[in-house]
Amino acid sequence: MTKYSKTLKIKVVQDYLTSPLGYKLIARKYGIKSNSLVVSWVQRYKAFGPKGLDVLSPKKTFDGSFKMNVLKWMKTNKASYPKTALHFNISNVGTIWQWQHIWETEGADALYRSKGRQTIMSADKQSKKRQQTELERLREENEL
Repeated sequence: MTKYSKTLKIKVVQDYLTSPLGYKLIARKYGIKSNSLVVSWVQRYKAFGPKGLDVLSPKKTFDGSFKMNVLKWMKTNKASYPKTALHFNISNVGTIWQWQHIWETEGADALYRSKGRQTIMSADKQSKKRQQTELERLREENEL
């Protein structure tokens, strides 16, 4: 369950857009501890409309190539984490930081690992899949 409902978010954004109050005063008015949340909500509302304030599924998983594309886009555009999250419609900015941290500490192939138990495959399938993913990973790493 989320801390703030969608109706509250819309009310806060509408209030910000129609009143002369700034982010900090709007946050204080509605009892929101961080004015950066209000900033994020307003940006998401401007970019995606009311749908941008929907709670995204916490179980959403991203594959390794998507993660690499996000990091590549961020680096080539010299974009900040919030700008990148807004561009790719990722609700949690910290997710991108985490991907970059994993990439810097463990390497690009760590982004392709899935969480949880691994499925058991035959040796032939494993080696073919490993060769393909290794080649893709190396190509993307070279591009970066």
